[in-house]
Amino acid sequence: METPILNPPHWNYYELLERDLQACFRFVEPVECHHEVYSIEFARIILAAATEIENAFRGFAHTISYTPEPSSIGAYAACVTSRFPRFADMQILMRKYSIVLTPWEGFTVSTPPDWWTYGYNKIKHDRLQFPGAPTLIRAINAVAALQVLLLHYYRVKYPGGLLAFDPVTLLMIPLERNDPLQGVDSMWGWTLPDEEREETN
Repeated sequence: METPILNPPHWNYYELLERDLQACFRFVEPVECHHEVYSIEFARIILAAATEIENAFRGFAHTISYTPEPSSIGAYAACVTSRFPRFADMQILMRKYSIVLTPWEGFTVSTPPDWWTYGYNKIKHDRLQFPGAPTLIRAINAVAALQVLLLHYYRVKYPGGLLAFDPVTLLMIPLERNDPLQGVDSMWGWTLPDEEREETN
């Protein structure tokens, strides 16, 4: 029987970031024409997600005893693909908005993803010169990238374990291309007052 993973490292922080991101959608709807909208709030989310990604990458490298210890995002690409060659192919689904993301697309030793190079790095090192760096789509991809990394990290840290959380509460979930019932298991329902009366008769 698979063991539930209780309170895995970084997951509570991930959920907080996801909720912060979803709160932004009250003001900027995540549709394509808004992808390049930028704000200080998106900058905060990108910085927080990228910082947590660096922490999770260190944990991943330690768990698989990778040497030498990676010292750059490119070195972490080599580290994670040493165990998961298709790491960058993983896709995330934002069910409510029917958006499919590939946040690590093109990630190699020499090529970080866009949200890292033109989002995180520009915000951290040259924010005044690049005020448009913290865009909506980069914030979305940074948060999705953290989930992708954490799911790979937990696979090696807790072999055979299951995350003990309710997927209904999540903004993002892994896209399962071979599952014809994608998302059905995380639907929710309710009972109307009239239906309650009918059930008691």
